[in-house]
Amino acid sequence: MAGNHSISQFGRDEPFFLQVGRGQIQGHTHVHKYGFNGSVGTGDDTIWFQQGSYTLSSAAVKLKISSSSTDDDGSPVGSGALTVTVQGLDANYDEVEETVTMDGTTPVETTQTFLRTHRMFVATAGTGLTNAGVIYAADTGDAYTTPGVPDTATGIRSTIGAGEGQTLQAFYTVPAGYTAYLLQVAAGSVNGTNATTITLRTRAEGGAFRTKDKFIVFKDMITVGYPVPVAIAEKTDIEMKGDAAASTTDVAANFDLILVEN
Repeated sequence: MAGNHSISQFGRDEPFFLQVGRGQIQGHTHVHKYGFNGSVGTGDDTIWFQQGSYTLSSAAVKLKISSSSTDDDGSPVGSGALTVTVQGLDANYDEVEETVTMDGTTPVETTQTFLRTHRMFVATAGTGLTNAGVIYAADTGDAYTTPGVPDTATGIRSTIGAGEGQTLQAFYTVPAGYTAYLLQVAAGSVNGTNATTITLRTRAEGGAFRTKDKFIVFKDMITVGYPVPVAIAEKTDIEMKGDAAASTTDVAANFDLILVEN
């Protein structure tokens, strides 16, 4: 039986973004970042599963990966996450990735250092097919009073919610040697009492955060596209935050970038 073919194989045009997604445009990569915060409060909370405001690392360090559940164990094999992959940037803002074997609530240290942690995901799992507990990546040297849960919230770099299999964090840092072009952002809130303010902000290396765009959502989802993509320089931090005014609410947010090699 003949397989399906792309029209590009016959010398005809194909949409540019489909070609990017297929890896056919040299030096171009699509990045889709998405986050969720189930308790955005009255301050500017980062849109990530851990909740609260995210603290950026000041130096590249090894990460400690642990779970709140003993079922997330690769040896002996548990029913939850067996291995977890961490992706981010090293001290030079170059992309780095490492897969670690879980040891339940006992922290496992990475061999590589991370300045930024873009995402974590469950690479392999037991009979439960995903992570049983909350999985943390932390650079704090503090003790773990609750097994597997870092004591210092500001030292947590990424969190995978139980059963999610993937981090939910609407922040990203542009790797060295690339310019990011912002295509669109989207955000939504279920707050039925007050409107929620969503802020998109960026921070150049060594600089201060600046608001790049601001949106108001009220029991709906808003998508904002940029007809002329917004250029964001290498080593720039990008973050989405929410302020729920007088109450707390669930907030989801995402943004799309095209990375172009300089």
